[in-house]
Amino acid sequence: MAEKADDRIRNIEELIKRLEASPDSETRAVAFSLMQAVLELHGSGIERMMEIVFDSGEASKTTIRRLASDALVSSLLVLHDLHPDDLETRVQQVLNKLRDQAELLGAFEGVVRVRLLSNACGLKEAVEAALLSGVPDAASVIVEDALPASTFVPLAALGMAIPGGI
Repeated sequence: MAEKADDRIRNIEELIKRLEASPDSETRAVAFSLMQAVLELHGSGIERMMEIVFDSGEASKTTIRRLASDALVSSLLVLHDLHPDDLETRVQQVLNKLRDQAELLGAFEGVVRVRLLSNACGLKEAVEAALLSGVPDAASVIVEDALPASTFVPLAALGMAIPGGI
């Protein structure tokens, strides 16, 4: 299912590139207006579906959670600004799936900052790819390297190492 959606997305991107390359500006303008109208119609329809589900009683919370956690549906909810979770929550959900590989430093105005918890080879790229895929509406993703291991030695530990203490 995900592969089929990815293929459709690639096809749409290719068609948009071809349209943008068209020398006929009037045709481009009409085609982009058509795309916008279809997106608005679909967005209104998805919004209405979410309202119907939300109004359907106690089971609605479970259904909305299932919809929001489905990769394809989630991407549509994000596209139409209908996702029930804010950006920071969705970033944290991606990080939770990575099992303590990175920590969220902040998400402000679409910019997501995370810090790796280790400097394992390839981890930075993997975390960045997971975030870009899982939170496609992020304006940018900044992945900072892990902090170096602490070299702090408590004074009490020094006193124990020196005969007679300090």
